Amino acid sequence: MTVPASEFLPNYHHALHKAWLPYLDGWRGISILAVLLGHFATITPINTGRLGVELFFCLSGRLMAGILFVELYPLPAFLWRRISRVWPALWVFVIVVAGAASLIWSPISMAHLLGALTFTENYVGISMGHVKVFDHLWSLAVEEWAYLILATVALACRYNNISPVPILATGAMLCGANGIIQTLAGGDYWQVYWRTDVRLTSILLPCIAFMLLRGRKVWPWLPIVAGIAGVLLNFNRVPDPIKYTLGTVLLSVAMATIDVAPAWVRGVLSWRWLRKIGLWSFSLYLWQQPFVEATFAPAPVRLVIAVLIALVSFYLVENPARRLLNRRALRSHQTTYGKSSDVVA
Repeated sequence: MTVPASEFLPNYHHALHKAWLPYLDGWRGISILAVLLGHFATITPINTGRLGVELFFCLSGRLMAGILFVELYPLPAFLWRRISRVWPALWVFVIVVAGAASLIWSPISMAHLLGALTFTENYVGISMGHVKVFDHLWSLAVEEWAYLILATVALACRYNNISPVPILATGAMLCGANGIIQTLAGGDYWQVYWRTDVRLTSILLPCIAFMLLRGRKVWPWLPIVAGIAGVLLNFNRVPDPIKYTLGTVLLSVAMATIDVAPAWVRGVLSWRWLRKIGLWSFSLYLWQQPFVEATFAPAPVRLVIAVLIALVSFYLVENPARRLLNRRALRSHQTTYGKSSDVVA
């Protein structure tokens, strides 16, 4: 079989993965703004920090469904892009914060350092106690393991030519039931909904929603109605098992159908400043946590400092490292296979 050489390249935009939807960047921008609002301000009726993370998960689920199950993006390239995007910035964050902690507070244990770098800090925190400056890495752990699991499902589905929806639905139901059972057994939010084996529901459900609803003719106001209802189910009085099942289903429907929302909605989400914040979101999310826990200045001052450091991280670490790793992967591939447009596989 003849396969384009570019299908193996991490920095190659697959032929089907080239549609840029600016309003998705805006959704990402709203997600990180909600996290920052929840962490640096006090809003009694709703924890916008938790809501922001759920919005991130819904976006990730939709994007992964499109990339892995619709566009059939090459799996080695998919995994490499995840590594080049996340690992350099994460490693710098962990090293800098661990060094600062050793000088200012007390050394961070090796277990927590390994947990942060292996995307298992959620379990380390539950079993050994929390390190506040690493607390936010629980959501990164959920996302990274979700990517690996979804890539495995994609491989199996491609090899056997089967639909991923039944597999994803089974996984979502099992994880959701796991969360309900652990909550009924007395577990609180941090003990239950930081666990990857529970919170995967929040990424699997938007995957399923996108697979089932894409291309269908739906009511243009459905994403708005579903989104508002999903937000309402994230208010503090709503039990966690409902938040992260029915609430996530509604947010997933909103995410899956946002393409048919009224033009003004997509226009708002496409505002340039909002998309820019979405572009910075990973670095912002990484660096805000230490300044949430700090007490050296009022919250607005700490937020400004966190944003400035995050921008330094984005422009000097995250973005350059991703480009460098992708360029090296391209050169390595060309050295191995030459510069011809096709290779035989």
